Amino acid sequence: MGRHKEFDQEKAIDQALDLFWEKGYESTSIQDLCDHLGIHRGSLYDTFGDKHELFLACLDRFSARTDENYNYILKEDSDSPKEQLERYFSRVMDVSLSNAARGRGCLMTNTTLGAVAYVPNVASRIDAHYMHTEGLLFSFLMRAQNKGMVRSKQSLRQLARFLNGVKQGVHVMARTTADRGVLEDICAVAVSTVF
Repeated sequence: MGRHKEFDQEKAIDQALDLFWEKGYESTSIQDLCDHLGIHRGSLYDTFGDKHELFLACLDRFSARTDENYNYILKEDSDSPKEQLERYFSRVMDVSLSNAARGRGCLMTNTTLGAVAYVPNVASRIDAHYMHTEGLLFSFLMRAQNKGMVRSKQSLRQLARFLNGVKQGVHVMARTTADRGVLEDICAVAVSTVF
């Protein structure tokens, strides 16, 4: 009969996510993870495989949190897509400034800029994360266009990619300025480009 795991795996992924987010993949050691999670190396290896596999689980969890934090706004049906996009960017700013205040930025953006981004199974998760957001933005824009509310002459795919780039830029800019007005200006121009 196998030994019972003495820790909550879901909680451990959340705790590991916080550590990777704070220190980055490259600067987080197995011992750091064991100390932070309060588990032995054997338990970590038995449960998650290794540091890399645990990191992949953390990236998956982060992507799910993104949907919970603000991407859900894009899925709503609204009579005012312009206000919906403004609300989306407002929520992105809230989350970005909160993370920046804790010195963290966006885990996916941080990972994109690190050496680990070149590892194929990390690169595929990064790509899937961005493509998922682009897809949500594209669907949102299609609904807005069907209501006759998209003013831009750009293709919806181009607009979705542009808005996704703006969102990523907000994550980066939030690390360099605590002035929400700067971020609001960026997002206002993005919204005005579409509507």
